Amino acid sequence: MKKNIFLSFLIFGFCTTFASFSWAGDDAETAKMRSACNNEKNSAACFRMGERYRIVDRDNKTALKFYISACDADYMTGCTNGGNLLYMKGTQYSAHWKEAKKMYHKACDSGEDPACFNLGSINYREGRQKKAIKFYKQACKMGNQAGCAKEKRLKR
Repeated sequence: MKKNIFLSFLIFGFCTTFASFSWAGDDAETAKMRSACNNEKNSAACFRMGERYRIVDRDNKTALKFYISACDADYMTGCTNGGNLLYMKGTQYSAHWKEAKKMYHKACDSGEDPACFNLGSINYREGRQKKAIKFYKQACKMGNQAGCAKEKRLKR
C-alpha cells in the first residue's frame, strides 16, 4: 500500500515537473502566438493562447479574452470554450450567461455539437424546457449522444 502511494506521488511529481516546461516555459513561442493573435487576428493562435492560459497558467480571465478573440475570428471551438468559461462564471439569467448563450449560438449554428448541447443545458436550467429539447435534439442530430439522451429524457 505504501509503495503504491509513493509511486503515485513520484509519477505526479514527474508529470507536473515536465508538463510545466512543455508550453509555458517557451517564451519565444508564446510571444509568437500572442503576436499572431493580436496583430494578424489569427484565430488558431488566439485559440491556442486561450488553451495555454486556461490549462497551463489556470488563468481563466485571460483565457476568456483569447477565446473571445478566436470566436470573433470565427474559430468555433473558441466560441464553445469561451461560452463554457462564461457559463461557469455566471448564474441564472446573469450577463455572463447571456454572453455565453451568444457564443454558444454562434458555434451551434456553425455545427459545433457541444455548443448546442450547452445551449440546451442553459435553457433547461432557466426553466425553458421546450427550447432545451430543441437544442438537445440539434446536438443529437450532429452525433452528440448526451444530447440524444437528454432529449429522450425530457420528452417523457
